[in-house]
Amino acid sequence: MILCFLNQKGGVGKSTLATNAADYLQRLGRSVLLVDADPQATTTRWAELREEMNFPVIHLARPNMTKEILDLGNNYDDVVIDGPPRAEALSRAAIIAADLVVIPIEPSGASDWACKVTVEQVQEAAVLKEIHMVFVISRAIARTIISRSIRDYVAETGVPLLRAVITNRVVFAEALTMGKTVYEWDPSSAGAREMSNVMEEIGDWYEKGLDKTKI
Repeated sequence: MILCFLNQKGGVGKSTLATNAADYLQRLGRSVLLVDADPQATTTRWAELREEMNFPVIHLARPNMTKEILDLGNNYDDVVIDGPPRAEALSRAAIIAADLVVIPIEPSGASDWACKVTVEQVQEAAVLKEIHMVFVISRAIARTIISRSIRDYVAETGVPLLRAVITNRVVFAEALTMGKTVYEWDPSSAGAREMSNVMEEIGDWYEKGLDKTKI
């Protein structure tokens, strides 16, 4: 599985999702490679804070990284890509390498325009290979109802929306700042449960052959 978290808007939680997704997978006993495809290198800086790594992290933020990711991926069960914002050439390279693109979307609707660009990029890349995509609501405010407008927007795109939601919790920021994942920082936290729910749902998609996420 090559899983890419991508949105053209920054600050929607891509690095948080990517680092925790990689840790979740390695805890299942899978070999995982985490690729930082963002020129801002948030994931790389996160890795530098750690005393030891449970999986390798590499920084590959260049337009020709597709082949490198695919070649490196042959040595691992899974590859997780932290995709770049506002970098079309880099985004396309990450998308083409991926099996599944997960698009974090804010419940406020502030990232609608960026999501539209990302969806169009995946659709363009799907001409070259079979690629799948889903939305996940990220940075939701606890105990608030997700606006109907965001659900209507997602429905209009025809792209599935995961049932699991990532809430804007302090534990995610704390873990990232300390070079940890939520499973290491506070494994009993609501954030850890939310992340597991997202990954379990993604796993269900794979078991079903990704039929529901096919372009």
